[in-house]
Amino acid sequence: MRMTGPLALAVGLILLAGCSATYHSNPQMNYYHGQMAPEGFIHVVRASPAEITFSVLIEFDVRLMYHLVLDGNTPVAKGWFPVIRAGNQPYLVTMKPAKGLSFEPGKTYRLCIGKQAPEEVQMTSVNYECKVEYTFVFQEKAG
Repeated sequence: MRMTGPLALAVGLILLAGCSATYHSNPQMNYYHGQMAPEGFIHVVRASPAEITFSVLIEFDVRLMYHLVLDGNTPVAKGWFPVIRAGNQPYLVTMKPAKGLSFEPGKTYRLCIGKQAPEEVQMTSVNYECKVEYTFVFQEKAG
C-alpha cells in the first residue's frame, strides 16, 4: 500500500517524534544565527516559568516549522508547530520547557525557527540553521 498526502505526513511525524524522543545530541549542536526577525514581527504574549507564548507575524512556505527556545546553545523548549496564518493575523506558539527546566526571569533566550528537527540535522552535521531568530530577555507576563 502506498501512502500519500496527510496520512504519509502523519506517519512521518510519528516516526520522527519517536526518534527524537530517544535520540540525544552528542556532540552539542551549534544553533547558528539566522535572519533576525524584524522589529514587531515576533513578541511574547504570555510568559511564566512554566510556559511562554509567542505571536509570530512571519509567513513561511511550509505548514510546520521546528521552534526552539535556546539558552545559549542549549534547548530549553522545542517542538514542531503549525505556522499557518489567517490573513494578516499572526500565528501563536505556546512552548513549555523540557522536564526539569524552567524559564528564568532576567535571562536572555533565543527563539530559533528552523525547517528540521535538530536530531535530523545531527545525522550529517552539528550545525543547525535558524531560518528566523528572535532574542529576548525573559520576563513574566500575563496575557
